[in-house]
Amino acid sequence: MNYEQELFSLFEMLREEATVSDSIQIITSVASVKFLELHKEQYNLPTTLTLEFLLKEGAFLAEKLKAMLNELEGRIPFLKGVYEPLYSSIPFSDSTLYRLFSRIHSLALSKEQWTEFVEVLFARVSHMDTYATGIVSTPSSVNELGIRMLQMQSGSFYDGTFGLAGTLCAAHHYALRNDLDISLYGQEMHPQTWALGKLRLLFHGRTDAQLAQGDTLTQPAFVEGNMLKKFDYVMMDFPFGMKMTNYEAISHDPFHRFVYGKLPRTSADMAFVLHALSSLNETGKAVLVVPNGTLFRGGPEAVIREHLLAADVIEAVIALPVPLGNTAVQTNLLVLNKNKAAERKGKVLFINAENEYAEGGRRRKYLGEEHVRKIAEIYHNGLEIEEISRFVMVQDIQETNLLSSRYLQHSELEIEPYGKVKFHLERIKQSTQVQPLKQLGTFYRGINISAKDAETENGEYKVIKLSDVQNGELLIEQLASYEIKNNAKIESYLVQEGDVIISSRGMGVKVAVIPPHEGKILISHNFIGIRLNKTIDPLYLKTFLESPVGQYLLLSKQVGTNVSILSIKDLEDIPVPMLPLSEQQEMMKSYLQEQERLDQQIKQLQQQQHETKLKLYEKMGIRSGFEIIGS
Repeated sequence: MNYEQELFSLFEMLREEATVSDSIQIITSVASVKFLELHKEQYNLPTTLTLEFLLKEGAFLAEKLKAMLNELEGRIPFLKGVYEPLYSSIPFSDSTLYRLFSRIHSLALSKEQWTEFVEVLFARVSHMDTYATGIVSTPSSVNELGIRMLQMQSGSFYDGTFGLAGTLCAAHHYALRNDLDISLYGQEMHPQTWALGKLRLLFHGRTDAQLAQGDTLTQPAFVEGNMLKKFDYVMMDFPFGMKMTNYEAISHDPFHRFVYGKLPRTSADMAFVLHALSSLNETGKAVLVVPNGTLFRGGPEAVIREHLLAADVIEAVIALPVPLGNTAVQTNLLVLNKNKAAERKGKVLFINAENEYAEGGRRRKYLGEEHVRKIAEIYHNGLEIEEISRFVMVQDIQETNLLSSRYLQHSELEIEPYGKVKFHLERIKQSTQVQPLKQLGTFYRGINISAKDAETENGEYKVIKLSDVQNGELLIEQLASYEIKNNAKIESYLVQEGDVIISSRGMGVKVAVIPPHEGKILISHNFIGIRLNKTIDPLYLKTFLESPVGQYLLLSKQVGTNVSILSIKDLEDIPVPMLPLSEQQEMMKSYLQEQERLDQQIKQLQQQQHETKLKLYEKMGIRSGFEIIGS
C-alpha cells in the first residue's frame, strides 16, 4: 500500500470541513479504533467498539464516535483522558465521517503495517507548516542521532517536552534493535499534542510508557519528595524562546533545579536545560536540541553556562545543518554528562556538522544514515578532524560562548568579489608581525536613536546609518540630521576624522574611514567606532579589514539567530599585520594613485563603449530616433 497516497486522499476528504490540525486528530483517533480491533482479545473489547459497528449505525456518527472513544478510555487505562482533547469539538458532518470511517475500515493492515502507516502520518505532519498544524516536530534524523549519541544500556529514558513522542519512539526502537529494557517517561504541556503522542506510542505497542500532561517547568510530573525523579537518559527538544510567564513561581522552585544561576525573564531555554540536568542520576547523560542563542547569549544565561562549565557537565556541542525540518532556526545538540570519561574531563568536544546533510523534496535538508553514523562516530571515539571536530579545554572557552563556529572555522569562504577563497591564516601570523586590534586604538559604541529623537532638517547632530556606507565610502552629504534630547553620554558617540567604523549588525561587514567634516556626527548603534593611535594609518586598517583575510576574520566572529552581530569583544583580538607607519602611509599613497589611474582608464573605456554603441545605432538607422538630453 502507498501510505502517502492513502493519507493524501484522507486529508482531501476532510479539507473542506476542518483545519489541518482537526484532520490530523480525527484521522489518528479513528485509525486507533481500527488498530485496537487487532487487540480486542488483549483488552476484552466487544464488537460494539469497532468501526464496522459505527458504519452499520449510520446516523449521528459524531455523537456515537465520542461515546465509543469515551468507552475505550474507560476500558484501557493507558488511553485515559486521551480522546477527549481530540474529539471535544468534532466539526465534521455525518456524510464526511461515514466516508472517513469506511475508508479507514477498508484498510486491511497488520499491526506492523498500522505502525508504519501512522509513522508516515506523523512524518507528513513534521513537513507541514507549523502555523497550519500548531505542532513543532523534531526531525526523525535528529532523534536518531541524539539517541545513538546516548549509547543507552537498559534503564530509564525521559523526555520532558515529548510533543508527538518521536524521541520516545526513537528510544523504543533503539532498545528493540539492541535487545534492551528501556522504560519510557515523558511530559507534554499541550493537551492535543500530549494525546497524539500517546496514541503514537499505542501504535508502537508501548502502553507501559508513563506520559504526563502538564507544564514541565511549573509542575514537573515525576518527583520524589522535594526532588525530581532521576533518569539514566534524557533527550529533549524544548520550545525555543518560550516566554517566562510564570517567572516568580519558576524562580522559587521547590525542587532545587536552578542552582546554577538566576534565570532570565526573556526566555525559558536555560530553565529547560537545567531541568534536564536535574532529571539525570549521578551517571546520567542528556542530549538537548538547542538554538544558537542558548549557547552564546549574555546576561544571566552566560552566568549559568559559566557554572555548568565549572561543574564540568558539558561534554559536547554539535552544530547541525540549517534548515532541518520545518524551522529555519539553526539548531545544535548540547550533550550533558554527569559521568565524563577520565580523558574528557575538563574538556568540551565541538563538532561542526553543518555540511553533513542530504536534500529531500522542496530542498529540505535532513541527516542521512551516513551522516548520523559519521557524527556519532566522531562523538563516541572523540575524533579530532580539522575544521570538523576539536576538544577545547574548559578554561579556553571564550566568554562561555559554546558556538562551534568559535572553535571550528572553515578554511574556505565565499568572499565578494573573489568568490570561494581558501585561507591560510597561520602563514600570515608566521610571516608578518601582528598586533591585536585592541592595541591599536580605543573602541566606542553607537547611539540607539529612540522615538523621541526626531529627524529634522536643522537637527544639531547627524547620524551615520548602515545605508550611509556604500562600497567602503561614507556618503557624508546624505546623513540625516536629528534633534537628540536628554542624552548625557552623547559626546561618547561623536566621531572624529580618521576614526574607522565597522558595522556590527546585518549580513556582511561594512568598513569606512571618517573623512574631514564639519558639525557633530554620531554613529548609530549598528556601528562600532575605533579611534586609532599613532601607530596605524586608518586607510591601511580599512584596507586590511576589507581584504579577504580581514573579511574572514570579521565574518567568523559574527553570531546571532536572526541577525548577525559583532561585539567590541569580538573585534579586540583580531590580529592585524603591522608595518612601520611611514611604510603604511607610502603604501596607501601609491595604492590610491594607482586606483585613481585605473578609475580614469575605466571611464575612458566606458566612454569608448558608449561611442561605439552610438555608431552602431547610426548604421542601424535608429540614431535619429532618440535624443540624449541627460549626462
